[in-house]
Amino acid sequence: MNRTDKCPNCGSLNIGDGVWTGYAALMPKGKKLSMGSSVNVKVCKECGHLFGFCADKPEKF
Repeated sequence: MNRTDKCPNCGSLNIGDGVWTGYAALMPKGKKLSMGSSVNVKVCKECGHLFGFCADKPEKF
């Protein structure tokens, strides 16, 4: 089984979870009145690389 929580930049296994919310929310293109969705992201605690982006509410798109 492949690990999905390994940094693709430096190979570190020291990975944290983060979330972008508020003004950094992902907005659907062409839907100006939509509230969009927060974005879950994996963060490498060694090099700071961000990866594994996932919309919290994909149905908004």
